[in-house]
Amino acid sequence: MLKVWSNGIYQPTLHRVVNNSPRYRVSVAFFYESNFDAAVEPVEFCREKTGGVAKYEKVVYGEHLVQKVLTNFVM
Repeated sequence: MLKVWSNGIYQPTLHRVVNNSPRYRVSVAFFYESNFDAAVEPVEFCREKTGGVAKYEKVVYGEHLVQKVLTNFVM
């Protein structure tokens, strides 16, 4: 969602954990989520910083989340 809010200024990173070390390692993920029914669109300040045009349409967070889950996990 940060990609949409920032109009592409901030790009998501690949989420993966690979331990190539012989030492034990613990990875703890932290996710901060919007309200399920929140409308997310590029913030005006970020639109201005990226040429004045929204690169992303408004999305509803919950709809976006459900779509991601349905396309990323085998059911």
